[in-house]
Amino acid sequence: MQRTEDDRAVTEMQAAWTGLPDAFDEGDYCNTTRRIIIVSPLPASLRALVAALTTRCYDVLVFHHEHDPALSMLQADLLVVDRTRGGFGEKVQYAGGGAQLTLVHGEEEAMGENVLVWPQPLEGALAVIERLAEQGQPANASAPEHGEQLLLKDIAVDLKRMTVQRAGQPINLTKTEFDMLKALLTSGGSVLTRQDIMERLWGDGYFGGSNSVDVHIKSLRHKLGDDPKKPYYIVTVRGVGYRIAD
Repeated sequence: MQRTEDDRAVTEMQAAWTGLPDAFDEGDYCNTTRRIIIVSPLPASLRALVAALTTRCYDVLVFHHEHDPALSMLQADLLVVDRTRGGFGEKVQYAGGGAQLTLVHGEEEAMGENVLVWPQPLEGALAVIERLAEQGQPANASAPEHGEQLLLKDIAVDLKRMTVQRAGQPINLTKTEFDMLKALLTSGGSVLTRQDIMERLWGDGYFGGSNSVDVHIKSLRHKLGDDPKKPYYIVTVRGVGYRIAD
């Protein structure tokens, strides 16, 4: 009986797991990370690669479709486009920030710059990906030339329209929550004390308690889907204040 595409994908995935090197020991953690976006019509075929990259402290975002609206708002150190099964246009559009790597099925297709045959042993694939990711621009919060948008991971803040999206989905924030998120994103990664936040949001003459900052941060985290125990967007600096997560 002829195997389906899913059957072949599983076989390739199992083959790719062979020789998977250990990235770090249990108990280690990531101080910094680089972001890699993968666009693939069949992500299951890349599961071993995604797992290996994740253990090496890469922030890996996987998309099924080249026209996903979130791609136009995300920056990354490397964009990986899986063309082993075709189906994508000439160029996948995304916000930019780094190099692009194309995965192809056979050696006869591996022509041009930044092309990698897949499947193949993980060690060789990881070496290519790590080299290209190192060439990319850091995927931290940043504003475009006209300063109308701030980006952090899969969060996009439109300053002109005062809108917030996460992975392309709108998030309804109050003006205070919006201003608080903006303050954190424009701090350059520095820690903002509660007093700093109060002055930015309400001015020097504000006489309310600093606990009001904590209340709004709690609400903001809830809307962003951020776990304060394992923060992805907003980090608490105990006894000081808050900053954006690395």
